[in-house]
Amino acid sequence: MNKKNEYIKNTIILFIGKFSSQLVSFILLPLYTYKLLADNYGYVDLIQTYISIIAPVLLLQLDSAVFRFLVDCREKEKEKEKIITTSFIFIISILVLSTAVMLIIRAFINIKYYLLIILNTIAMIINMYFLSIARGNGDNKAYSISSVISSFSNLILNFILILIFNFDAKCILIASIVSNIIGSVYLFRKEKVFKYIKIKENNTKCLKELLAYSVPMIPNVLSWWIVNASDRTIIVYFISAAANGVYAISCKFSNVLNSIFSIFNLSWQETISLHINDEDASNFISSMMSKIFCLFIMASCCIIGLMPLIFNIVIGENYNEAYNYIPILLIGNIFSVLVGLLGGVYVANKMTKKVASTTIISAIINIVINICFIKKIELYAACISTVIAYFVMMIYRYFDVQKYIKVKLYGKMIVKYVTILIVCLTLYYMKIKILSLIITLISILLYLKDNKTFLLETIKKIKK
Repeated sequence: MNKKNEYIKNTIILFIGKFSSQLVSFILLPLYTYKLLADNYGYVDLIQTYISIIAPVLLLQLDSAVFRFLVDCREKEKEKEKIITTSFIFIISILVLSTAVMLIIRAFINIKYYLLIILNTIAMIINMYFLSIARGNGDNKAYSISSVISSFSNLILNFILILIFNFDAKCILIASIVSNIIGSVYLFRKEKVFKYIKIKENNTKCLKELLAYSVPMIPNVLSWWIVNASDRTIIVYFISAAANGVYAISCKFSNVLNSIFSIFNLSWQETISLHINDEDASNFISSMMSKIFCLFIMASCCIIGLMPLIFNIVIGENYNEAYNYIPILLIGNIFSVLVGLLGGVYVANKMTKKVASTTIISAIINIVINICFIKKIELYAACISTVIAYFVMMIYRYFDVQKYIKVKLYGKMIVKYVTILIVCLTLYYMKIKILSLIITLISILLYLKDNKTFLLETIKKIKK
């Protein structure tokens, strides 16, 4: 199987699983906006944001190391036993120690939903770890099935807790805990993790190698926190939790695209890691980056074009202000797509220190712009700072990766879709609904025309 077909196949399998979580996210959006108060939802959204950062930091990014090292030894059972046993014992030790510390902290600090926060963090760490084993083993089907199971468990629990039991936003945390546990149980059994856990294979040298790969990625996680989570923290501090609720809803659409991109990126990291040293690696990477980048510009055009038609249906009255911020955040997401694709070069070369260093400048820019302008232009400051942070990181990484592999994006194709995006943005704020819809259809047709061969190959793989 050539690189492109391999990438398409893996992406389709992962998409099936990950799309379920985005489908659930869309289904739950009206439920949240109509049933939950903005301040309560804003507070829980902030908690979830912190958990998404705390979990990988406590895990010391070991899940990324497990994935990357398992890729290199898929046919070597002894090596797999060593990696899984060593990482499993270490992670259990971390969970026991960190839980004890968090329970001690609870005695001195009163935080709403504290126990749910602890349980959510533990459930997320366990799920992340088992997902990395599935990916490392090349079992993307199990990865996707687990995502489907978790997503629909989450959906059902949210509906039951909100509509039947009238829970407030804490139901989001409860549903997340249970759905992560269900997904983890499935993966533990499917990947037969118990078969690879042998105490005698616990290896200090292996642990050092895993940590040497993973620990340098922690500054990267913290930098991403500044780019992503600091927005919400600053909004709550300087404005209100209700304002963060509006901002959280504004982010939903860019987050959907970001989550869909994460599917492409999971498959991208695996494919590029396997083929980074091939003779035609440069041409392959340039071609795929350009096509995926334009795909997400087109997807953003579609959301911007359709939003004037569906906004009042999908979003409740308490969140009407979100309309102004959605396109800005989508632009930030477009830049983040190329950031992620370029980051695959670092992952393939096991250059985790580079992954971290390239986000630090952007993180500083983000937080400085936020603090300087949040009182003057309020939520616009959070949106604009995100766009600028991603843009700076995109430019930096593009020129930096040229040191390791020559990447050349398809300029004419990108300019064409950026032009369409600008037209869509203009019509969006003018609220010209029919023209917005027409431009959306044009962008779709153009992408289909430009990428006919690529899309036909994808369709063949789906049929197969």
